[in-house]
Amino acid sequence: MSLNRRRIESAENRYKINQILLSSLTSFVTYEVTLDVIIMVLSYAIPSFIYVIQYYSFSFKPYTVKRIWKDIHNSWDLMKNGAERKIMRQYSIAGEQITILLSLSIITSCVFYAIFEAMPIILDMIFPLNETRPREIHALTEYFIDERTYFCPILCHWLIGLMLGAYVVAVTCTLHLVYMEHICGLLKVANYRIEHSLDECALCDSTHGKNRAIQNITAAVDIHRKAVKRCVFVLDNFNPYFFVILIIGVSSLSLNLFRLLKTILALDKMVQLVSSILFVTMHFVIMYLANYYGQKITDHHNELFNTTYNVQWYTAPIKIQKLLLFVMQSTTKSYFLNIGKLVIISIEGFAQLISLSISYFTVIYSLL
Repeated sequence: MSLNRRRIESAENRYKINQILLSSLTSFVTYEVTLDVIIMVLSYAIPSFIYVIQYYSFSFKPYTVKRIWKDIHNSWDLMKNGAERKIMRQYSIAGEQITILLSLSIITSCVFYAIFEAMPIILDMIFPLNETRPREIHALTEYFIDERTYFCPILCHWLIGLMLGAYVVAVTCTLHLVYMEHICGLLKVANYRIEHSLDECALCDSTHGKNRAIQNITAAVDIHRKAVKRCVFVLDNFNPYFFVILIIGVSSLSLNLFRLLKTILALDKMVQLVSSILFVTMHFVIMYLANYYGQKITDHHNELFNTTYNVQWYTAPIKIQKLLLFVMQSTTKSYFLNIGKLVIISIEGFAQLISLSISYFTVIYSLL
């Protein structure tokens, strides 16, 4: 009985998640389908696809999400001293800060948009006129009821769906960013261990000193391997979703850039202008953050080679020199996160995505 109830609740949640998307796409039933209408509808509908996919990526992979939290918790047991815990704490605080900033940005954007959509109601309450101000949803939607009569319920439904989608994006994105920050912390600890691997054995003539140095280097290699393994774990589980989101994100940015340009040229609807600016800005912010953290992981990985090279390996015994040489050989090649084996997550990748979006935007503009 409880299993059937959970299935029903899961189906209801998925239907609620898809409602705002359905209300946008049903506009094609009642509106005359032109290229302009298609672009206006898809500029709202395609971003909705993003949060639907984000929701399903976590809904279908609950054990993966649980594993991520478990890895973050268990990694603290790998720290050997206060200095390493301090490094991890710094990256943990950085992850907390980016979570707060991104969440506040998304919430503020939604509230700002909601105020502009509800402006006719607010003005009627504060500065009433002889006639009610025109009320309309500025997104092209179709509910198959009189939108003027049921404006408030429709507006509430639209805004609740929008905020629900924003909440899903905030939760999923911040978890990925926190995990990437955590991986950077592990790589930094590996660098710290290599850098101080010979500190306790300045005189490596003793057997104890040699063994201590070997243990330090082995521990650094081990935590570096675990950090890379966690990157692979995330990509193996979420790569298909990331690839689809990447394609949809580029398309969505192109359409919203066109909508922004059209709104600026028309200069007749302030709500459209505000929503266009917010949509385009959030596309840029999320794309940049994803690529920035991909670049950050690459830089931290490559830093291990430089750290190993700068260690005074030439003063160490031959056995330790060979071990350090092995570390340098294994980190000579740069490590990149890539999506679909096509797009590398980096600052350069961010520039390529923006360039691609602008190219599609110019194509759309040339068609109209």
